[in-house]
Amino acid sequence: MPTETPTPQHLTLRFKKHKTTVLLLVSPHESLTDVKAKLLDAIISTGVAYINGPRLPSEPEDVILGVPIDSNDPSQGWMDLEIPELDDGGGKKAKKPSVLNATPFGAGLSDGMALAFRFRRKGDGDDGMDTDENQWDVVLPAYDDEADSQANDGEENGQDAS
Repeated sequence: MPTETPTPQHLTLRFKKHKTTVLLLVSPHESLTDVKAKLLDAIISTGVAYINGPRLPSEPEDVILGVPIDSNDPSQGWMDLEIPELDDGGGKKAKKPSVLNATPFGAGLSDGMALAFRFRRKGDGDDGMDTDENQWDVVLPAYDDEADSQANDGEENGQDAS
């Protein structure tokens, strides 16, 4: 892939799966298919073949992106970035893809935003809808006082923490 000179308009996006985070610099006006291809290229270039389960796909179309349900609290969960095509009532799907899904700018992505990613399974239907809503495997770091409480427990039992 040819490299392009970054501009102030470029976005740094964080792509997360399990405990893996990939940072990518993308143009706000490039297609999301190109962004998915960059993501796959970045992962493959590290020599990784699996990320907590499924094998990496060979096609960018097999990468599914998700955005946080609540951008201020990603622990609330994730939802698909791509809006499924709507049925026109006659059993036929709309022919035009959604403009909102065409580019990072159109999807409302901002600099520094975290996105989840997963890989389409062979059994998934072509409608883009997954039957299990909890398929986003993202482990967020936890900043708790567990280590501090264990140190305090030792002091309470007459043990010196030093």
